[in-house]
Order: sequence, then C-alpha cells, then structure tokens
Amino acid sequence: MGSRARRHEGDAVDTAVEQLRKLSSNFHYTQVECALITTALNSLAYDLRTAKDKLDAALADAEAEQSSVASDGSVSYPAAGDKVDGKVPEGGTVKGTASGKAAHDPIDPAGEANDTADALKRQASNHHDNPKYGRAVAIADRIAQAVHEATQADEKWAPKLRRLKADDDMVVAAEDWADAKKDTGSVRHGAKDYLDEIPPPPENGDPKLNADWWKGLSEQERADYVSMHPASVGKLDGLPAEIRDEANRTLLAEKRAEFATQYQNTPGEPKPKFVRSGTPDGGMKYSDKWLEWHHKYEGKRAHLKAALDGMDAIEKRFDRTGEDGLPKAYLLGFDPERERFALANGNPDTADHIAVYTPGTGASLGNSNGDINRGANLWKTSQPMTDQKVSTITWVGYDAPPELPNAPRTNQVPTVTSLRSRILTEPR
Repeated sequence: MGSRARRHEGDAVDTAVEQLRKLSSNFHYTQVECALITTALNSLAYDLRTAKDKLDAALADAEAEQSSVASDGSVSYPAAGDKVDGKVPEGGTVKGTASGKAAHDPIDPAGEANDTADALKRQASNHHDNPKYGRAVAIADRIAQAVHEATQADEKWAPKLRRLKADDDMVVAAEDWADAKKDTGSVRHGAKDYLDEIPPPPENGDPKLNADWWKGLSEQERADYVSMHPASVGKLDGLPAEIRDEANRTLLAEKRAEFATQYQNTPGEPKPKFVRSGTPDGGMKYSDKWLEWHHKYEGKRAHLKAALDGMDAIEKRFDRTGEDGLPKAYLLGFDPERERFALANGNPDTADHIAVYTPGTGASLGNSNGDINRGANLWKTSQPMTDQKVSTITWVGYDAPPELPNAPRTNQVPTVTSLRSRILTEPR
C-alpha cells in the first residue's frame, strides 16, 4: 500500500512538472509576442508623433497669422492687404490637400493631376488680393498632410497588431513559433523608420565596444532591439548574460520550429534499400529510389536530426534547473547551422569563479547531451568547494577535430583566457 501511494505521488509530481514545462513554454511565447506588440506600438507612436509635430507646427503658424483652424482642418484667414476699390480684401476659408490629393474626395490621385492642382493653387495664391490667402492655403495643406500621415500610420499598424495574437489553445506548437518569426519580420519591416533611430552595435566590435553600445541605449531601445534582432544580440560578446540568454532562447525556439518543420517535410529513407542486380550471380544493388534519396536528402535529414537532438539536450538542461541545487542555465551562444553553442551553469557575470569546459574530438550540437551533463557535473563538484559563486560553461564554439589523428593540432583548441574575453560581458 505504501509503495502504491508513493507511486501515485510520483505520477502526480511528473504530471505537475510536465504542466509546468508547458506553462513555461507558454510564458516564453507570450513574452516574445508581447515584446513584438510593444515594439509595434512604439513604432506607431513614433509615426503618430511625427504627424503630430507637423500638425502642432501648422497650428502654431495659423495662430501667428491670426487664422483659425476648424475641426475639419479648414483654415479661416482674416481680411488683409491693400485696399481695392476702397475696401480691404475680405478673409475666407480654405481646405488643404495632402500630397496633392484632396483630403475629402480626390479627383485623380495620379501624379500628373496632382502636379497640375498644385500649380493652379500656387497661381491663385500669387494673384490673390489678400496676402493671407496663400499662407492659409499652405497651412491647410500642412494640416491635411499631417492628418494623412497619421491615417496612413493607423492603416499600416492596425492589421499588423491584429495579427499579433496566439491561437486559442494552450499548446505552443512549431507553427506558433514559425508565426512568431514571421511576425518579427513584419514588425521589423513596418518599424524601419523607428528602428533606424536606434544606433546599431559596432561593426565587428570587441566585448568592450559592444558593452559600451549596450550601456548607451535606453531601456526601451534595448527591449526593442532584442525583440527585433535576437540572433544578432545573442552572439554579441560583451552584453550581459541575462540578455544573451533571453535572445538565444528565442532563437532556439524559432530554430527548433524551423528545423522540425524542415525535418517533417524531408522524405524519410525509402524501402527497399537493396534490390536484385539482375546479374547471373544473383547479387544485390542499391535501389534507384534509395540512391536518389541518399544523394538528395540523407545528409540534410541527418543534419536536421542532429541539430534537433542538440536543441532537445539544451532544453532538458533548462528543465533541470533546481535539481540538486543546479543553478539556472544561460545560453550564451547558439548557432544550429554550424552546430555550435555555449551554455553556462550559473551567471558568469556575477560568478567569483568560472570554469570553461571545451569538448574536443567530435564535439558538436548534435551529440552535446553528454557534454552538457559534464558541464553541469563540473558545477556540482566545484560549487561545494567554496562559499563563493561558481559558473561553469560548456563551450562548443569552434571546429573541433573530427577524428583522433587531427586532435593533436593545438591551434584548433582555444585557450581558457581567450574564451573568458569572448564569453564574459565585461571586466569585473
């Protein structure tokens, strides 16, 4: 009875852990989508602010001209100018057009018609008896242009924001992360003007230059840059480990979805592999169908499978946080195309002692489960030896020698000193 009770307790714990993993995935996906929404709203505000600045300037000029502006954007100007037949030219009301298009009912939005309309308007202004007429027309055009730009911003961002929503289920599937990547591209394209205001990181910057760039950004600029460029941020030496981890986890989720979709769409090994050759000796040969698959798909399928296995191993390490006191893992580098990664146990930015484990021959993302465990065990062994903070890093970030005869070439293996300058954010 006691054994059965313990078993039920174990099942309950396993179920709870699995639910927590799903919840964590949901939170991560929600965090990414919320960051995109924030960037989209910031860009919308930027576009609207530009239009508002133009509107405010036009309204100020209207006030200086002693003209009034109605709610429909029309400008009423006062009587002014030299007397004609003993009378000062009367005032009036004009409505502007945006970019040559009538604000209410454009006759012809084509460039030729717009140019003609602008020319006629300028001619009328030059020959009008009231000098305030021409200035009122110019102000009205600026008001119409500002309203037009604000409307364009709304029309651009409204559909993009509507698309930034998750499915109504509780499962974050590969399709969701693929959509998140598309959403990122859509927002990045729409927010180009806003994002261009954020200075990019230094080209080929060293850790110190990268760190200085990061410090020079506002909190909002940092958040927007990370949401738009996770792959770029994740590999920038010199940035805080927390930031690189956040960016690389997003990249990991997106790449896993991408690679999983490609793997599912890549044909599996056909059967039969061998067929009779038809020779007198009754021998066998590779089937034509298998040979075609071998040349076209076997290498690609093997690469995708290896990368997916490596991503699963990284995810498993994330899930082990807290196990036997194991600290949070930080994904400091991630390049599945080249099968490279850097994974820290504990934050290296705040650690007093750092050890770097660099696997040798045959090391890659695809067979990284053992190396990730060895890095974790290194932390478990070293942390009890001190009352200070320890961080251990499994670093597969170079072309490891594929076979033992190549291993003695010392120039292939980086030193711990060089790794420290490349991985850590800045001198402490």
